[in-house]
Order: sequence, then structure tokens, then C-alpha cells
Amino acid sequence: MSAQPLTLQGRILKMERAGTSVLVGDRLGEGGQGVVHAVTIGGAPYAVKWYRYAASGELRKSIAALVERGRPHRAFIWPIDLVASHELGGFGYVMPRLEPRFSSFAQLVARPEQPPFRVVIAIGRHLISAFEALHSVGLCYRDISFGNLWVDPDKADVAIIDNDNVGLDSGEVFVWGTLRFMAPEVVRREAAPSSLTDLHSLAVFLFYLFMHGHPLEGVKTDSSYSWAENEHHSETDLAMRHFGTEPVFIFDPNDPSNPPRPGDPVSVWWRLYPKFFRAVFERAFTSGLRDPSGIGRVAEGVWRRALTRLADCVYACSCGASVFFDPDDPEHRCWNCNNIPPRPRLLELPNCTVVLSPGATITPHHLSRNRDQDTVIGIVENHPARPGEFVLRNTSKSTWTMTPPGESAKVVEPDRRLGIRPMSIDFGSAHGNITS
Repeated sequence: MSAQPLTLQGRILKMERAGTSVLVGDRLGEGGQGVVHAVTIGGAPYAVKWYRYAASGELRKSIAALVERGRPHRAFIWPIDLVASHELGGFGYVMPRLEPRFSSFAQLVARPEQPPFRVVIAIGRHLISAFEALHSVGLCYRDISFGNLWVDPDKADVAIIDNDNVGLDSGEVFVWGTLRFMAPEVVRREAAPSSLTDLHSLAVFLFYLFMHGHPLEGVKTDSSYSWAENEHHSETDLAMRHFGTEPVFIFDPNDPSNPPRPGDPVSVWWRLYPKFFRAVFERAFTSGLRDPSGIGRVAEGVWRRALTRLADCVYACSCGASVFFDPDDPEHRCWNCNNIPPRPRLLELPNCTVVLSPGATITPHHLSRNRDQDTVIGIVENHPARPGEFVLRNTSKSTWTMTPPGESAKVVEPDRRLGIRPMSIDFGSAHGNITS
């Protein structure tokens, strides 16, 4: 491939489908493949990626197909048109401009204090939804990694960039991925990136998000690097071993050969979470390493259900620390004070249980098990007059009926609150019971 001159600023590029001419503005960034500049179309901010080298015709066809297909989920910063120049050979594509409110996931994970648990869980849920939408239309991403996933922690929002990596499972491969996120069979070059290998990369990413470390880098990994020089193993050979031929999960319940490094914070984070949530990671990095099929890997639906359940477990210890109520281990001690937190009030619904702590929400998903987890129809708040007690506010447009034991039924109109105590609640579409 021959290098192309990249003095783009001030040049005019023409959009292939729209026929619109765009003036190239400031450079926003660059990478191994190309350079990204700002452009404005119809007064709105966009960006153009122009390839640093004369890219192949297959890559051009692949991106043109993405343009034609349209983005599968709002999180993807998706190509919307190809662009060309009368003065330069080659091509590029126009995409929405990444808003400045987003920062890299690496910055989020490196923060000394992470956002509240419910925010982190919402971020994970939005990632899962985005990749589930991508995979459902037969596409794979191929390079899930820190460089390509961005986040707005204030809004628990995500953005996925560099979507020229995306293609059909059976399509030509232009990007193989980032080593520490690659599935073992991709590291070994026994398989090309696909939606199934994306599932491994996604699990690694979620492990970083929740546990703040890599699932395969432990004591065994470190020790091999220390004696590598004597045994003349290259870093490439070691990477193949650790991530390709002999990967071992640092919390593998049946193989203790690669535990976390002494003092590694990942051990503290791991113990914070309920057993049911840790079990999903155990599956992802035991059977998921050995069986790269849809049976061995953890699918998005499994992650989605686990994250929804995890969000419903958040509450606070008497010391003020944010903790999780683990139904499989109700006497699990607080990570901060080492005491057993007081048992929370629980809302028992036909298909789930919600811990009633400030910030907890009730959504249509809880009542009818649909996918709507963003419409809040009820929210738990601190009692306005009684410190330490909570109320449930009806934020829906429907009337609820509450019946405390031994009392007559009472109506809860929209925007009214009810004190949280043992009772049954008729939400209209489902019945629930608040238990102690």
C-alpha cells in the first residue's frame, strides 16, 4: 500500500450518496489506519475518517455495506456515507462526531473512585444491548477493547467508535483485535474474529469494568515473565501461552494455578459481588475458554439478566458503604466495616426480587419481563420526615393499590408516595409483596 498525502484540512470532499460537498476542518485524532477530521454538514458537527494508505477495494465495499445497512444501535458511531476527493486518491467516510462528554473506558477503570454501582451496572447493560443488537443482524465487531469503547459516566451512556472494524461473521478480516481481549482461538489463529469471539472480548471488558483487572493475568502469568529470559521465551511466545494455548482464569474454582497477584485489588472487587454474578464470569473464563461455541460462551441475554438482577441487589450497609444483598449468602460481610449489613426490605414480584433502597427503581421490565428497563414507574427515596426510613414514589401514570396486613386497601395515585413496610401492592399489571 502506498502512503497518501494527508494535508486534509481546508480540502473539499464529496459525499458519495448524498452528493454533498464538505469542507474539512481541524484534525481530531489519528491512528494506524487513518486520520480523523472535523466537518460540518447542515450546521451539525460530524467527523470524517480518511485512510492513511490506499485502502483495499474490499474494505471500501465493506464500509459501503455498513452505510447501506445503517447502525444497529444508537451507541455505534456509525459510517453514514463514503467521501472522495478530486485531488487525492483513496477514500474516507463520514460519521457523527463523538461528543466531548465521552471519555475512554481506560480512564474510567483507572479512576481512584469508581462511579456508584448502579451507574457501572447501567454502563454494562448498555454495552450488552449494543453488541446484542449488532450480533442479531449477523455482524461482528472484531476489536472490542479500551481504545474503541467510550463512556459518559454522568449519564451512564456509551459510545462505540472505529466501526470500520465491523463486518459479517463470514466476511474478510481487516482487523484481528487487541491481544488481551482476543479469544484464545483467535490468538492461536485457529478462527477468525466473529460474533462468538466478540463474546469472549465482551466478557474480558466486563471483567475490567467490574473487577478492575484482567481475568487471565495472575501469579502464573507474572512468574513466567520473570524467568522468560533464562528459558529464552519471547514475549510473543508468552502471550500465546497466557492468552492462546494455556489461559487460566484467576478465579478458576477447579484450577488454582494462576490466582490473583498478592495485593491485587481485583481480589477485593471480586468478593464484593453476589455469587450468582461471579458465577457468570466463572463460566465465561472456564468453559468459555475451552468451548468457543454458543454453548460455551456467555451470550448477551445471560449478561443482561445478570446485570438486571445485580442492579436490584444494591443497598447500603449501616456504615454507609454501598453493598449488595446476596440471596445465596445473606450474611455476607460488608467490605468496609466487616459487619453483616442489616437485612433490607425486599419487593417480591412474580419473576424477580428488588431490594428497596434509595435510588432503586421499578420498571416495566420488573412487572412484565419485557426489555424496557429505562422507563421508571417507581423509585425509592429517603423518607422526607423520618431519617433512616424510605418511601416508594409512584412515577407512573397508573394508580396502585396497597394493602398492609390487617388494614384496608389504599389507593396510591401517580406522584404519590407510600411508606415502605410489609404490604401487598397491586401495580395493575402485576402484584408484589414488600417483606422484611
